[in-house]
Amino acid sequence: MEEKQLKPWHGILTFIVMMVIFLAVAIPVQGKLGLIGVGITELLLLVMAVVAAKLFRQDLKEVFPVRKPKLREVFGTLVFWVGSFQLCMVATLLMTVLFPEEMSATSSGLNEVVTSRSVWLSIFIVSLMPAVCEEAVHRGFILHTFRGVKREWVTVLVMGIIFGVFHTDPMRFLTTAILGACITWVMLKTGNMVLPMLFHAVNNLVPILISVVMSSAAGLLEKVAEQTGQTAGVLEAAEFDSRMYLVALGYYLFISAIAPILLLGGTTLLKPKGEKLKTTYLIIAVVLGAVLAVSGIAIIAANFTYILEMQGLSLEDLGL
Repeated sequence: MEEKQLKPWHGILTFIVMMVIFLAVAIPVQGKLGLIGVGITELLLLVMAVVAAKLFRQDLKEVFPVRKPKLREVFGTLVFWVGSFQLCMVATLLMTVLFPEEMSATSSGLNEVVTSRSVWLSIFIVSLMPAVCEEAVHRGFILHTFRGVKREWVTVLVMGIIFGVFHTDPMRFLTTAILGACITWVMLKTGNMVLPMLFHAVNNLVPILISVVMSSAAGLLEKVAEQTGQTAGVLEAAEFDSRMYLVALGYYLFISAIAPILLLGGTTLLKPKGEKLKTTYLIIAVVLGAVLAVSGIAIIAANFTYILEMQGLSLEDLGL
């Protein structure tokens, strides 16, 4: 049977159909079964990706290319993930500064789902299953329909937007769009789905570990508070002032100035050995890094008095 050459509109239209089916099933199933429901709906995504490929008469090996990755590709993927993680942290903090209550609700909801079952089950359903099932949809079938697009940045941008929309949460759109764009770049550079899956799995694993640690810390804090009879005082001290999020954003912007270099280094490792890196990439990385650093310094400088107050100091104490 002759394979049909698909266009981007095939992928986008199929994505819309998938989302309608997914949401019709995901909302009631996840609402009733919680984390187990998440696992069931992840399997639904995998089935829909395979069915879509078969309906459009596509070679499954081309839609879902899987092969043993080289060690330098694995290392490059991890380096690239570190850079993208820093950018996502900046995006998360920016959204928290702009929408503190909404982001708090989103974070609490995600933590509740992740910590509702055993850690190992959470890792399997929240980290490993999306790495396979969601990637089959996005870096598998949908990206396959973009093969005819010559400009990589267009593909990366559109795939990022699609991945952001897929998560159906306005508070998470910016972060997930960045992730979708970065994972797409890894796939474009390697043509091997194992590496986007690795990226996705590691990225989802970190929040699980953070949630477990934070939950343990919160429990310990409550016990200490109860034993000392200082419940209100201790818990109030643990709460973040809204300005603290802005200060944290400043610090993360400054720290994330290294992110573009990490992305560049990861890209170098992902590209075939001997293939030269475009000078344009280096220029973009340096400019973006400078913008991030300057933005961070500006925010920190603007809130310097507040930072001193948190340390119990003032400008007079510093002789200023």
